[in-house]
This record gives sequence, structure tokens and C-alpha cells, in this order.
Amino acid sequence: MSYREYKERIGGINHWLFSQDDFKHIISRPFRGEDYTSVINGSGLVKGEQKYPKGYQEMIIPELKRRADFFKEVPALKNINAADSKVLTVLVGDKDDPKVAASRSYVGMKSKTTAQSGLSSMMEEFPSTVTTGEMYEKLEQWNSDDSISILMFQLPFGGKAGQEINTTNLCNRINLAKDGDGLNQTTLGLMSLGADRYYDCCTPSGMVDLASVYLVREKGARLRPDGIASFGGLEVLVAGRSNIVGEPLFNLLKRFDATTLGPLHTRTGTGGSSDKETQLKVYKELSQRADIVFGCMGFHPYKIHPDTEFFFSADMIKEGALIIDAATSFRKDGRKPYGDVDPAARSRAAAFTLETGGVGPATVTKLVHQGWRGMLYQNIDKVRNALKDNKSTVVATFISLLASYAGASKSDVTANAENLYNRAIDRNSHPVHAVDALEAIFPALMK
Repeated sequence: MSYREYKERIGGINHWLFSQDDFKHIISRPFRGEDYTSVINGSGLVKGEQKYPKGYQEMIIPELKRRADFFKEVPALKNINAADSKVLTVLVGDKDDPKVAASRSYVGMKSKTTAQSGLSSMMEEFPSTVTTGEMYEKLEQWNSDDSISILMFQLPFGGKAGQEINTTNLCNRINLAKDGDGLNQTTLGLMSLGADRYYDCCTPSGMVDLASVYLVREKGARLRPDGIASFGGLEVLVAGRSNIVGEPLFNLLKRFDATTLGPLHTRTGTGGSSDKETQLKVYKELSQRADIVFGCMGFHPYKIHPDTEFFFSADMIKEGALIIDAATSFRKDGRKPYGDVDPAARSRAAAFTLETGGVGPATVTKLVHQGWRGMLYQNIDKVRNALKDNKSTVVATFISLLASYAGASKSDVTANAENLYNRAIDRNSHPVHAVDALEAIFPALMK
């Protein structure tokens, strides 16, 4: 069969990540008094000494710092100082408001991880009395501030502001080149279409990355030129349809050739019926088929099982399935987090994420990584000049990625690689192609 030209995104950091011997997501790990042997490791951080294989966060964040420090060795990039680029988080709510307590903790985690990557963390905090007009005025300033690489609103807002400010309209005013959390509806639409875009929503993107590692490392799946595993031939279930997790995740998976089931939600039914008995029947039929279960329902307004509050019981999980569970609910004792999947189901799974150290760290890592990419977007002319100065490296890298994915000879893909290089340096093309290309050639530049 003749070679079919590849025209989608190519490059990124995942090709480097998946090739690292230090990075193995399946670990043996004690958690809450139990030992697990098939954990998908989002963080790699374990209390005490590090005695388990490194995880997603522990690999990417130091690598971003290492690459930022290397800028001075690349003539076109030597004037970029990562510490001058800020990742801005906006928190709205009074300090004594319990509704924003979790947000404060999350912001602290993001700030610490951002600093470890070489970027600067910045937080703007407003009382619950802040008005819509005041927020619009501040947002206009942040959008035009070149020192801010990405900005995000920590939702929900607390107090009066949470009731009166239309956060959807507010987020739709975020500059797309700074929409690092994927909250602007235009970003969401571009994701759904598989169109060129600056960023993806952090949580679904992190979930896809964790699943990709498992598929590439453990199942021998082909790694696409964009750094994501091919989900071809797999039935994948998404539980949840929120605007920033379930829905964009469902659309992303379709783009990566998955046979998508769902998304399941509280109104799922069949034949016009959505009563609990019918819903549970549909839930079970689909979940028992799924090779991969992505849980992102969160707290459920009612129990679907008489004996457990979890959405997925053990009998709903297919033997040997992969579980990526992003849900976090404090619905039992108000302290410990619980996911969508009953822990009793883990014995049936080939691998799974835990409530702590799984999708959460992957989401934060993705956010910081997008802040790092935002810095490059702010310096896109320098990025393109760096690619021009290293054309042979870019083309050779693209040839390798294309030939590996297509199972073709290097001569078959050379013209395609040249075309993709020209797209990356073209000032009229979307900046994402240049940034993807630069990330792909960093390992070669740093040898």
C-alpha cells in the first residue's frame, strides 16, 4: 500500500517521555494500608525515600526546567528567560469561605509545581464582592501582558461573585493564546473538531496521556506522530459529560481512533426510558464491554447500587480493563477522596489510577506544561528561527516519527517531513506546529 501523507500535528514532548527508561507507569505501591501492583503512576511521589519508578509529573516537570536552562545554548532562544514568564491563577472568594478552601489548596499545589518547572507562579486574589465589570477590566490587562504565559480562573467563584458573575462569559474573553486551562468555549470547540489550537483541557489531556503510556509500554500500541497512542480497535467508555472533562475527553478519544462508548450521564437511558433500572442496565452493558474506562462523573446525585456509593461496581468492569479515574468526591466521611470506581474492581483491572497520585498530578503537570508552551507562544518568532537554524534536525526527527508510525521507509516519508517542517516555520501557520516541532528536537539539541 502506498504511503499516505500525514497532515496532522507532529512532535511534542511525549516521544521523549515514553522513551525514558526511568519512566514506568506501572508500579508496586502501598496506599492506605494496602499494596497494589498495577498502579498508573501520575506523580511518582511517595512519602519517604523514592523507591518506586518515576511517574508522569516527576519526569516532565524537571525536564521542562532542564530545557528552559538550555535556552542559553540555542542562539535564537538565548534571550528567553523562563523565570520572566508567569502562570497566573485568579482566585475569587473570601478567606473564610469553605467553598474555596479546596481551591486554595489546589492553587498552592500548582504554584509549587510551576516554580519547579522554571516558570514563575502568580496569583491574583479578589474578595467575593468583586463585580463583573472589575473582572473584565483586569482580564483585559492580563490578556495584553506579555509576561503572562497563561491565565486561568479557579472555579467556582465564592460568595456573591459566584452567584452574580457569569464565568462562562468571562472565560470566553480569555486570549486563546493564554487559555491554558481550556476554559474558553472556542478552545473547547477547536478540540472537538480536532482543529489547530494552542491548548487542550488539562484533565482530559492528562488522562489520555496516562492511558497512552500504558498502551505504548504494556500493549505495544503504535505511537502517533503527535505523541499519543493509537486507540484503534479499543472500546473506550467515558462516564461523565462535563464541559471541561467528560465531553472534551470523549471528543479527543474519537480523534485518536477509539471506538467510544457513552458518555454516560445521569439521564442515560434507552427506548425513551431513563429510570434507574433501565439506566443501570445500560451502564452495565457498556462498561462490561469497555477495554478502557475513563471515570469523570464525580459526586452522584443518587445511588445506582443498593450496597455502594461508587458508580462502577466490581461486576461492571471487564477483566483486564484499564481504569483511568479522574473523579474525586468526599462523599463518605468528608475527608478521604473517592473516585468513580469501587476499589473492589481493581482486582479485575490490568492497571488503574488511585484517587491520590493519579489523574490529579497529571492534570497539574499538564497545566504547567501548557504554561511552558505559552512562554514559547509569546516568543514564536524566536522559536521559528530556532527551527530554521536546525532544519536538518527537525526534518530528520520528523522522518523518524513518520516512518515509525506508518511502517514505511525513510525515503517514502522524506517529502512529507519537508512539508511539515515548512508548515512549522511558516508565519501564517498556527504557532502550535512550531512549538510541537521545537519540543520534539530538544533531546537532539541537548546531546
